[in-house]
Amino acid sequence: MADILQELEERGYIEQLTHEEEIRKILNKESVRFYIGIDPTADSLHIGHFVALMVASRLQKAGHRPIILMGGGTANIGDPSGKTDMRKMMTKETIENNVASIKKQAERFVSFEGENAAIIVNNADWLLNLNFIDFMRDIGTLFSVNRMLSAECYKARLDTGLTFFEMGYMLMQSYDFLYLHDKYGCKIQIGGNDQWSNIIGRSRTNQKNRRR
Repeated sequence: MADILQELEERGYIEQLTHEEEIRKILNKESVRFYIGIDPTADSLHIGHFVALMVASRLQKAGHRPIILMGGGTANIGDPSGKTDMRKMMTKETIENNVASIKKQAERFVSFEGENAAIIVNNADWLLNLNFIDFMRDIGTLFSVNRMLSAECYKARLDTGLTFFEMGYMLMQSYDFLYLHDKYGCKIQIGGNDQWSNIIGRSRTNQKNRRR
């Protein structure tokens, strides 16, 4: 396989990443499953989604396998990143409608045919039925509140008010990675710079993998 990571760097798609050498090694060695998450907070993609989907397209053309994660579950909370106030809560019907609309648009960027066909999943399928106590025992204990509050997505909200409800977003997105790793063998997550704190939060759920 070609050095796809180098290509993405040359095209200006990469600002920061973890475990660069490990990522480069596996991308050059095998077909890797990776995922991009899209929260259906509207019925259409925006320019930020476009950039991430272009990365997904390039990775797929290099032989890797995309997982398009629709955030039908996390959209019930809403990502606090870049917001000065809590997002307006949407009805489940609105979320489901937005998921259906965005699915159709995402299909224009990645192929759902061939050996490395993309798949679409919806985290509502595993998040909405979680047992809260079990989830907090298994996942919540891996996260430090002090460390979470140092993340930009939360620091910017401290003066205007940050709810415990919103703090659950990082835990759930990190759990997404654990679920996709266990079920589909997903090894990499890609996303916008505003998602950096949420993306690196998955390293805590990896501790759960190591304890198994």
